[in-house]
Amino acid sequence: MPAYYNLFKNPPQEGEEKEKGQIHARLVNQNPIRIDRMVNEISAFSSFSAADIKGMLASFQHQLLLHLSCGETVEFEGLGTFSVSLKNIPATEEKEVTPSRVQFKKVVFRCSGELKDQLRQMKFQRADEGSRLEGYPEKKRKENILSYLDTHYTLSSSTCRWLNGCSRYLAIKDLKELQKEGKIIRLGSRHNAQYAAVEKT
Repeated sequence: MPAYYNLFKNPPQEGEEKEKGQIHARLVNQNPIRIDRMVNEISAFSSFSAADIKGMLASFQHQLLLHLSCGETVEFEGLGTFSVSLKNIPATEEKEVTPSRVQFKKVVFRCSGELKDQLRQMKFQRADEGSRLEGYPEKKRKENILSYLDTHYTLSSSTCRWLNGCSRYLAIKDLKELQKEGKIIRLGSRHNAQYAAVEKT
């Protein structure tokens, strides 16, 4: 099965004419694959039950958290490695960087060479949809967001970006306007926001 792409135009650089923006290919129709679907697919072609697979994944998540919390790097052969990066409160003196001022920043995943080699064999096909070189108008972008939420519980700003092939600025702008219009609500923290449709009464 091929991966579907469309063509998008990069924003012009300073002093560059709008028509001269570089064109690049980007994957489209990247619907997030939920864990339940993965579990059912694995169960269908293996001797493991869905319950066994869910239990194993829960145990893996627990052990991954345990080792990352100890500052260790976890290598998943054939997939990649997981590690933690840090940040600290701004300081100019070494003595100012005490343990209480060091914080978790993010989980870093580094893809294995084996997985990269396998992905280089991907097959691609141009998506059967209109050109994205000019981008979607605002009305269409909002329609796409609401249509997505008809079949998915939530979406993030990142999902909104690939859904509409737009910048982060436009994705956030559309989501905020749909909030003001009372069509969606924001869930979660500022750094991990998810958006859900407002239930119709």
